[in-house]
Amino acid sequence: MDSAKRIIVVVALGFWSAAFTLGALRVILPVYFASVGVSVSKIALLFFFFKLSEVFAPIGVGLITNRLGYRWSFIGSLTLHSLISWLYILKPTFAVVYLERFVRGLIGMPLQSAVYVKHFSAKENQRFHINMLLGLRDASKGIGMFVGGVLIAALSFEYSVAFLGFLTGGATLVALLCLPDLKEEVRIRVFGVWGTVEKKMKTLGLARGFLHGAMEAWGTVILPVYLTVVFGLSPAVVGTVMMAEYIFHGLSTALISRVIRPARDSRRALVGCALLLFPICIFLSLGMSVYFFLFLVFLYQFFDGAYGVYSNHLKLEFATDEKTSIDLATYETISNSFKPIGVFVSGLLVDAMGYGWAFYFSSLLVLLSALTCLALPKPAIQSLGVVRPYGKESLALE
Repeated sequence: MDSAKRIIVVVALGFWSAAFTLGALRVILPVYFASVGVSVSKIALLFFFFKLSEVFAPIGVGLITNRLGYRWSFIGSLTLHSLISWLYILKPTFAVVYLERFVRGLIGMPLQSAVYVKHFSAKENQRFHINMLLGLRDASKGIGMFVGGVLIAALSFEYSVAFLGFLTGGATLVALLCLPDLKEEVRIRVFGVWGTVEKKMKTLGLARGFLHGAMEAWGTVILPVYLTVVFGLSPAVVGTVMMAEYIFHGLSTALISRVIRPARDSRRALVGCALLLFPICIFLSLGMSVYFFLFLVFLYQFFDGAYGVYSNHLKLEFATDEKTSIDLATYETISNSFKPIGVFVSGLLVDAMGYGWAFYFSSLLVLLSALTCLALPKPAIQSLGVVRPYGKESLALE
């Protein structure tokens, strides 16, 4: 295996180990705290703080990566994941767990993985590598949910979380031994971030943000409640459906990126995928059998994955070599900002006017995403080849 491929493999292992941990915690935390009598609203705040920190994380992570370099930022993030998990042996209070959730959301592993793909992946393989990383991240979360249920059933709460630290700890050691460093040429000032990023990157982030909001509008809170209240499914079945949904979305994204070729006009591909999602949102609001409803849910995930293939590829195309971390951080910040908006607004609409309005709101956001994609420029056709890193650290690849 050549050095560039080895780097991508090492980054993938670290990224997926962190995703696996987050998936396991989505089961371990609510199951344990519900068993000791903590209210649902307090448990929900654990995930609200995590989502909130994900909005603020990218710019901070981007600035740190821009200054420290890729290697130490990536290793530091994995180390922090491991230490937080191991600290559960000390039996933290509920207030400390709130803080842990906020800090863990600030780590920003997707950004730090994407910068390595930008610089260390051959041009013709970037589309597949970035979608493989992000797609199998979702699959890792889904598998982590299952393993989290097994851990909390077999071990105490503290040791079930601490066990996860050994997974990210092992990935940290591999990264320490194998990853080369890379420092970007341009150093960005804290208050100069927004002005240094090109309009096309911001537009792409906005388009992806609308689609993230559309997914969160019905897929995070409304879906499990809808399956329970409307269709009468048991909590075990609902949990299995959501795990399968995560795995399906992740695997389909990775497989689609391997099969389809990049469109000459990626704007049309993004618009087409978004327009295919629009009628699915409308149909989901209608009365139907549970089987057809689940078919539409997985069909939505398939086309959302196809949209993600083009979007993930374009964000690497639009990111500049000199300040990749800042460009991608701005994209992540804009796209993540719509996730809490989707959850909050859809909750208000459902309480006021019924479940159908969550799907109507989602369809509106999908349509806005399609319209925003029309403002994207056509990507320039570039020659294939390996992108050469900047700085003397690039000698590590030669």
